[in-house]
Amino acid sequence: MKKKIFLSILIVILSFTMISVYADEGDTQDSNQDALDQLQEINENNSFIKTETKDRSSLSNLGVNKKWKITDNNRDNVLRTKYVNADEKIYDFSGVIKKSEYEDLRKKALEFKEKTNMEIIILIDDLPYTSDSENEDYASDFYDYNDFGLDLDKNYSGVLLFRNTYEQDPYYNIYTFGEAQLYFSYNRLENTLDDIYNSLHNHLYYMGFNSFIDSMSNYYDSGIPSEMNGYTLDETGHLKRDLKSYKPPYFMATIIAFVTSLIIVLILIKKNKMVMKETRAEKYINKDDIKITNKQDNFISSHTTHYTVSSSSGSSGGGFSSSSGSSGGGHSSGGGRHG
Repeated sequence: MKKKIFLSILIVILSFTMISVYADEGDTQDSNQDALDQLQEINENNSFIKTETKDRSSLSNLGVNKKWKITDNNRDNVLRTKYVNADEKIYDFSGVIKKSEYEDLRKKALEFKEKTNMEIIILIDDLPYTSDSENEDYASDFYDYNDFGLDLDKNYSGVLLFRNTYEQDPYYNIYTFGEAQLYFSYNRLENTLDDIYNSLHNHLYYMGFNSFIDSMSNYYDSGIPSEMNGYTLDETGHLKRDLKSYKPPYFMATIIAFVTSLIIVLILIKKNKMVMKETRAEKYINKDDIKITNKQDNFISSHTTHYTVSSSSGSSGGGFSSSSGSSGGGHSSGGGRHG
């Protein structure tokens, strides 16, 4: 009897032991799987991604859903333009943006659109070119022939930063469309291009693109700059000066000119009274003349840091104007930077 009881107790103990061992093995397997999943997620977030594109030739109207007309003159431009999902906002065909960085930048771009009712697009590609105008053509076609701004207004307002990672001559510039041309004047674009130069030049793209979005957001908060007063947009998105609404400050300019002239005259009169006339020539001779007998120019060193500003820009004769893309729509730009 005692022997049976002992065997029963031993069986129960062994059963609990086996259950515990299997449970521990299951927990260990689950922990290992969780660690693998976390490692895979980290690797994915730190991996560089490339934007996918579609073939336009099979799409209705070649994928152009805006009001632009496709003609024999621009059909080749349309077919060469990569067709993308307009919801992505960040388009990296060079593979320099990590997945986690893409998600952060896209979130900021969507917040910018909700705040301003304008698109903000970042385009990165490796485009061989021989003139700066090729970069402008590529960027404006990319914006015009994709669905950016379709849900905004007739002018498809937005701003696009194009970074060309072409190894022989890297380049970047900012292009504005629709109402964005009024908010982001040539001077504001130039300041932004200067601010992000070091980041893009040193391939710190995430930092540079963040600064770009922040800069555009801050300028929007400041409102339309004074140099854009009197400018409006025509139906194709080109800037034009509205002479009826623009009133030059003639009265204020007259007052300022009068006050300035009066001050200058008073200063000249005062100086004239203080000058004592001399009747003898010796008073004009300096008896303590310094005679230079030896002179040397010694070159020590020089150091210059510079970048090249493109000749292509949206400025015109001190004012501001729109350029036409192959679509016929208008856009403006900064001066562009090489490096």
